[in-house]
Amino acid sequence: MSIMEKKLPVGLAQRLWYTLAGHPWLTMILGVTAQTWFTLNNRALWFSDEVRYANAYQNLVSHGKWMVLSLNGQPYPDKPPVYFWFLWLIDTLTPADMPTVFFLGAALSGLFFLASAYVLARVLGFDRSVCLACVLMLLSTFFLVGLFHYSRMDLLFAGLIVLSHACLFKALSGQDQGPWPVLAFALAGLATLTKGPLGFLLPLLTVTLYLLWRGEVRRLFSRAMGVGLLVMLTMLAAWVAGVVMVEGPSFLMDTVLGKHVIQRATATFHHREPVSYYFIALPLAWLPWSLFALVVPVRRLFSLEAWGGHWASRREAGPTVFLWIMFGATFIFLSSLSGKVLIYILPMFPPMALLTAQAMTRLDSAHSARFWTCVAGLWLVLGAGLLVAGDLLPFPVPLRGLGLSGCLLLFVGLVFLLLRRRGSKVCLLWSALAVTLWLYPVGLMVAPSLDDAMSPKRQGQMIGAHVRQGYAPLAYKVYSGIFTYYAEHDIEETGDFDELAALIERRGRVVLVIRERHWDEWTDRPPGLRVIDRQDMAGMVYVLAVRE
Repeated sequence: MSIMEKKLPVGLAQRLWYTLAGHPWLTMILGVTAQTWFTLNNRALWFSDEVRYANAYQNLVSHGKWMVLSLNGQPYPDKPPVYFWFLWLIDTLTPADMPTVFFLGAALSGLFFLASAYVLARVLGFDRSVCLACVLMLLSTFFLVGLFHYSRMDLLFAGLIVLSHACLFKALSGQDQGPWPVLAFALAGLATLTKGPLGFLLPLLTVTLYLLWRGEVRRLFSRAMGVGLLVMLTMLAAWVAGVVMVEGPSFLMDTVLGKHVIQRATATFHHREPVSYYFIALPLAWLPWSLFALVVPVRRLFSLEAWGGHWASRREAGPTVFLWIMFGATFIFLSSLSGKVLIYILPMFPPMALLTAQAMTRLDSAHSARFWTCVAGLWLVLGAGLLVAGDLLPFPVPLRGLGLSGCLLLFVGLVFLLLRRRGSKVCLLWSALAVTLWLYPVGLMVAPSLDDAMSPKRQGQMIGAHVRQGYAPLAYKVYSGIFTYYAEHDIEETGDFDELAALIERRGRVVLVIRERHWDEWTDRPPGLRVIDRQDMAGMVYVLAVRE
């Protein structure tokens, strides 16, 4: 009998497991709430995405930039608008105001992502116990729960992609595809309008390979699939028409499609990484669950005998094969792109969690104890490292709460050692609780103390104060829009020293933000400029200078 199938000892853990499994939606709501309620607006918005998205949302609300977003007074083609519409709904339906609405949006996006993983699990036919294990794993993944506290659209984007996969599998699980292809393509269209073409490419790639494996690719060309595709194309065409109406066809072709879609996929201008990038990044981001590979028979999984069996039974391939294709196709496709960003791995988390949870049901007691010993070791190593070398972390500000966070990591690791032979259900419950407890000192003490090292709030507010006194705000070669939200004013940006000097002469009284290395390179600075502030932020030093 497997370690997941053994009955728990009668008591609190057993009652808790079956209560949570029987009330999955309440479990997810309570889990995300417990991990996020205390961090809603307890720190500043950080460099770089949070402050840029905040300004884009500001412009949507204040200036009606609903179709083409605006950043620092300029069109912002980098992202479609759906996530910002989602923020507007939160802003409208709840008492939350900026910036609380951004943190609430992150938490609700996290809840939506968990819900999408649960829906996928149920559609694939997994029992409630495996579904709960999947949810608890996701609630215990360091990288993922960190994103519950960072305002960006990727959790919503990934959740829509996962739901699209679920609907496509539902459509293919019977002879009558029903309304599921239409719903699947509508969700893929929403995902595309949230962050881009991966929203429909990943579900289409998965379902195509799945049907090819089963020898049923003709099912992709059904009437229902065609209607679904038409619905998605209509959604995308409506947005494209809006972009053309607002900014013109050249903006759509040259900037939106040319620079931000095609160029990023084939010859990106940033985030260029080698093919090996995700081979390294994914196991680190999937900790502690990537340690499961140390105790499963990986060699047998990829043996010729196993693959021969898979090939012979390919026409009966079901949920497990679908999950492997969902994971593998996404991994290979992302690795083939020119631009690689860690956050793109999120759609792989639900299939990885379900495959891991399913494998746990087949794990014997010895291998289960070995795995949880590895997890305990990870927590102990992280705790000891934080206590010993926490003061050596490369941050230019003193960090509060590192000692408490390190001690809590050690305590969690010791408890894992005590529980490692009690079975995976007990350890999964403890894992979710442990990560939640650990987030409290991190969220209440460590993260807020990082504001001066991670947020442009201080200098942005200084710029805003000078603008109200009649100074013209200027910026030289900064990441566009990072100071605008807190300055509460658009900032004129340039990347040319001669143009900057001309702007200073023309504007008279100016407040200028510039990186320190560019300030030092600028040997023929106009007279009268004096430095009033320096800030080391996200590894770069920014100089704030004024000219009376």
